[in-house]
Amino acid sequence: MGLLKRLFGWKAAPGHHSQSPASGPASQLLSVQSQQSKGGAPASQNGARREMLRVVLRDTMNRHGVPATWISAETLVASSRARGQNGIHWRLSIKHWDARLPTHCVAFQNNLIKRVMTFDPMASEWLMGISWQFALEDESACPPMPHPGLWTAEAHAPRAVSQPAAVAGGVIAGPVRIVDFGAAAAKDAKAREDLEQLFAVRDADMKKHADSTAYDATQPMFARTEPAKL
Repeated sequence: MGLLKRLFGWKAAPGHHSQSPASGPASQLLSVQSQQSKGGAPASQNGARREMLRVVLRDTMNRHGVPATWISAETLVASSRARGQNGIHWRLSIKHWDARLPTHCVAFQNNLIKRVMTFDPMASEWLMGISWQFALEDESACPPMPHPGLWTAEAHAPRAVSQPAAVAGGVIAGPVRIVDFGAAAAKDAKAREDLEQLFAVRDADMKKHADSTAYDATQPMFARTEPAKL
């Protein structure tokens, strides 16, 4: 949002959220064909700008590894009453659902703006706004709305759970630990045998100690003496 403010010069009234000039009441989106009738920039100039936006989108997607078919773009002529001039509104459409894409849309948009300003430092004069829309051909993979309490619940950091990923053919990808149940049973039997031997040694020691105590109990409670010669 910071880059958008610097690029478009958005100003929000107290207690209200800032909005794109192209979507506010002081602006109007027009079709590309109506450009000449509204006295906008020459078609050749806007054509060059649209081509630049197309190249910027393509290069930014390539740089960040986003598949080329996931996002498309459309340029519309925007008429701003506040500025008293026409410009271009850049509409980006998400064509493929992937939960990671909406998460990184803000960063992706900021990179687009930086790239546009690199090509044309005066882009703030003609680029009136940027908007996003979902234009999915298949919405079956999109999750449903969650419980209403999700939006006000305290956020918790997700725990990383290592799980093997299933691939085609039912083969499990990643490290797999195969347990040898025969070896495990033999190991348990050996441990049980060692434990029984320890118990046997303990019982024998206790029996020996008990026999010794019983013998001492039968002896007289005085020391043996020998008669002394006078």
